[in-house]
Amino acid sequence: MKIRFKLFAVLLMAAFLATGFIRQEKAPKFVQFNNFSASYEVPAGKTWVVNQIFTSFTNEVKTNADGSSNPVAIRIFIKTLNGDIKTDFEGNRFGPQVFQSNNTASTISYPIVLPEKTTFSLVMVKGDPGSCTMFDGTGYMSYYEVTNDVQP
Repeated sequence: MKIRFKLFAVLLMAAFLATGFIRQEKAPKFVQFNNFSASYEVPAGKTWVVNQIFTSFTNEVKTNADGSSNPVAIRIFIKTLNGDIKTDFEGNRFGPQVFQSNNTASTISYPIVLPEKTTFSLVMVKGDPGSCTMFDGTGYMSYYEVTNDVQP
């Protein structure tokens, strides 16, 4: 009898917690950016759940001396996070990488959860760290904006 009551209490608590998450408003967002517009702030009362950040696979192909060719990698790094500079590619300082066109395994894991009032910016470069240049293409970010559940 006691085991059934405990099981019932646990299931009731789980259902109560689940309804709290269900009630939260969740709006899908998809933004396009470039190196001049890639600055963001998570609004007060919201949480962003970033699912993916990406850009073109390549914008040029290098031909090697032996005749083989390699696409020039495009990378996206977190440039600033809450005012702290994470990436300064001209100064050979590289922070968290969120996209690499030729090796997706070398990026940080998704989803990325950003709480309210988080500020961040992104920078897109082409080439390898130490010899990269600014990428003048377009990037994309998909995320959910979740309304934070306010408890009375």
